[in-house]
Amino acid sequence: MIITILEGFNLSEVFELLGIFLAIILFLGFVVVLLALILGYFLVKRNKLLFPKLFLYIMDNFHSMLLRIYLLIGTEDTFYKMGIDFYNRYYQNRFDNAKRKVLILPHCLRDLKCPAKLGTNGIQCVFCKKCPLGDIIKVAKDNNYYVYIVPGSTFIKRILKEKRPDGVFGVSCYRDLFQGMNYLSRKNIAVQGQVLLKDGCICTTLDLEELLYKLKK
Repeated sequence: MIITILEGFNLSEVFELLGIFLAIILFLGFVVVLLALILGYFLVKRNKLLFPKLFLYIMDNFHSMLLRIYLLIGTEDTFYKMGIDFYNRYYQNRFDNAKRKVLILPHCLRDLKCPAKLGTNGIQCVFCKKCPLGDIIKVAKDNNYYVYIVPGSTFIKRILKEKRPDGVFGVSCYRDLFQGMNYLSRKNIAVQGQVLLKDGCICTTLDLEELLYKLKK
């Protein structure tokens, strides 16, 4: 059908139509990015969440484009911080009312001499007190969380399939946490997250008091 329509045009007209179509796409992309930057500015600088559903759609579906543009004026971690802050605010009420909550912790919080072993459900904590994971797990379970210490994203996907949570709390570095929250948001799962104070994939640290406070809420 398309070939039949194009047969009515000469080659120059076809290229002209393609040029117009491309210009429209680029213009719409520019509008989307501009809107996201404006909404992000109000979120970061003015502490205001404007047009949350629109911002959610843009952040869920155009985050890669937004990051490329944002790198011209800021840092990668600042962009991820803005995204994490947005998801936390947007999903706060839904998460608080969730019935099946999962807490996902990174294995890098473990001590170098951690005696725990890797099992089918991730790292199996033995509560040796060498790191804060044992205390976190106890508080989380007392507040009806399923808790997993995971070494990678494959575990997370299996957890979601098995537990089917309606709320997920994650702890990780800026990049991994944002990508995880973005993935969960696109699946319409209420998500919350906390960034590590020190990352680097080994002997990382976090604000323990802040995390325990959030879990008790």
